Amino acid sequence: MKVKHMVDPSKKSFWHHTKQDMEQEVITITLWPYRSLGRRGYLYLMTGFIGLIFILSLLFYTLGAWPVIGFLGIEVGLVWLIFRVNYNSGRNYEQIFITADKTSIEKVSWRGKTHRFDISSAWIAAKCIKANGQSDKLLLTYHSKQLEIGKFLPPREKFSLAIALNDSFERMRGAT
Repeated sequence: MKVKHMVDPSKKSFWHHTKQDMEQEVITITLWPYRSLGRRGYLYLMTGFIGLIFILSLLFYTLGAWPVIGFLGIEVGLVWLIFRVNYNSGRNYEQIFITADKTSIEKVSWRGKTHRFDISSAWIAAKCIKANGQSDKLLLTYHSKQLEIGKFLPPREKFSLAIALNDSFERMRGAT
């Protein structure tokens, strides 16, 4: 079974479902973090921010407080670094492969490090639980174990994903 790892963060939904036509049916669901600010928006934001800092630098220079200019430069560097870290975390994704025999979950970090979990499809179920003071959790339960998926998804998407996963699990159980 050969599966291409295709992640398209430009899609509007937070998760995506595909069905591949093969000898054995495989349902593939890909999850990725949502980023509301695209590359063009980031360019505009940073250009405006650097322009504002430049104007403030000129103001402080004319007032005789020229040492402040160095701190404003550090501020630009920190904002750039924070956005860089945020965009790196946006490259995380998870893929769920559901077959009649097993369900495989592949979690890929922004550095490319992969964690893979294989679970028997006969024993798996998805549920969304409320956490006290925190965001909802989407859990895959099997036997007495639990695996949290989609930590980066907003709470409203976790519930609909749990329903879609349970429908996929039932469909695959019926295929055997």
